[in-house]
Amino acid sequence: MNAEIIAVGSELLTPFRMDTNSLYLTEQINQLGVEVIFKSVVGDDLQRLTAAAQHALFRSEIVIFSGGLGPTEDDLTREAVAAALGVS
Repeated sequence: MNAEIIAVGSELLTPFRMDTNSLYLTEQINQLGVEVIFKSVVGDDLQRLTAAAQHALFRSEIVIFSGGLGPTEDDLTREAVAAALGVS
């Protein structure tokens, strides 16, 4: 079984924030016997998030999103995953 992690947030694309969540998730997933085959960081952009979700769903059995689920207007993860799945 394989997995992919998508870290969401434009702040992760700056030199001021480090994506430590993906490191922790990878360790935990590996301990379950699941290989992480891709990791990506995507900024807060609906089209790019949707494309990343579509690619991940095509190539990986498990897709984990980290970040991008907060209460602010630029948190588009739910909308992007819904679009990638073709649901409202």
